[in-house]
Amino acid sequence: MKTMKALVYDKPGRKYSGIREVPYPVCGSDEVIIKVMSASICKGVEHDHDQEGVGTDLAVYPVTPGHEFSGVIEEVGSNVTRFKKGDRVCADNTEYCEDCYYCRKEQSNYCPTFGSLGHNINGGFAEYVRVKKEKVFPIPDSLSFNSAALGEPVACCIHCVDRCNINFGDDVLVMGAGSMGLILAQLLTKSGARKVVAIASTKSKLDILESKGIETVVMDRSDYSVHTNKLKEICPMGFDVVVDATGSVQMIQHGMTLLKKGGKLVQYALVHSKEQLTIDPRLMFNNELTYMTSFCQSHNFGRAVEALADKTVDGDLLVTHEYPLDRFYEALDENVNNRNSVKVVIHPNQE
Repeated sequence: MKTMKALVYDKPGRKYSGIREVPYPVCGSDEVIIKVMSASICKGVEHDHDQEGVGTDLAVYPVTPGHEFSGVIEEVGSNVTRFKKGDRVCADNTEYCEDCYYCRKEQSNYCPTFGSLGHNINGGFAEYVRVKKEKVFPIPDSLSFNSAALGEPVACCIHCVDRCNINFGDDVLVMGAGSMGLILAQLLTKSGARKVVAIASTKSKLDILESKGIETVVMDRSDYSVHTNKLKEICPMGFDVVVDATGSVQMIQHGMTLLKKGGKLVQYALVHSKEQLTIDPRLMFNNELTYMTSFCQSHNFGRAVEALADKTVDGDLLVTHEYPLDRFYEALDENVNNRNSVKVVIHPNQE
């Protein structure tokens, strides 16, 4: 039997996982097998897999994680005509039933049987991964595998930008400069906004945005008035849209106070803590504020590849560390514990 190397979690918790020899995937007639060249760590998701008794909301174990990946076609099914062996590709990790109430309304994000490679279907932290043909996207030679592996987070961020519904001339604030905040800020500069500003407490991450010409403010975690005063100098009336990419309850509450009257806060980041969010109803009512969320994405992958290919989002700029699959746990610890790390990429077919 042909085998391959893959990361497998039998259930949540590092001690229940390992890099193992597993069966090579069987390619169905409407599927392709991708040889994975780059697979990016999604810090929050992979950290949840790694925590005993936690796991991800979508996960069904045992599973091979990894929902952000790119590579080359290794094998194609008998009904696949668009791709051939050797093609450079990335893949949309989502799968839907396509027949439920929401799918029939083109709202696949809400599908009750929502499937996701790396959560409840084996994903890309493996030498090879099986993907449905309609979920595969070609990538140009000019786009690196590292950058193309970021198609999934960019697609999710595009969905968030759509949810923001920016009006021409709006002032927009992005809170947080992790990988999602960095992607969102770059995308929002193309949204029709008059000004896009990002705040975060890690200067090295803000420097990435500064190199792209995006205005930033260093956040003072011990005294919010310091960065608040700087933001008021930039936009005295506040912001039309605030996007939270921190996942901090305190920051979401703070973000509501930075809005103009009639403004909206869009929570993009998942709150991983058990804290409950309390919103001031008088502030919301008197200023007619809107609070909304943005989950993942459906059918945005083509736009994501285009955004990466034309450098609207500079994916290579976000990759700070690279590791082979055998050093996955070291890579994850680097991403979780080093505040200066952004995207950490695994190379399953590299020793």
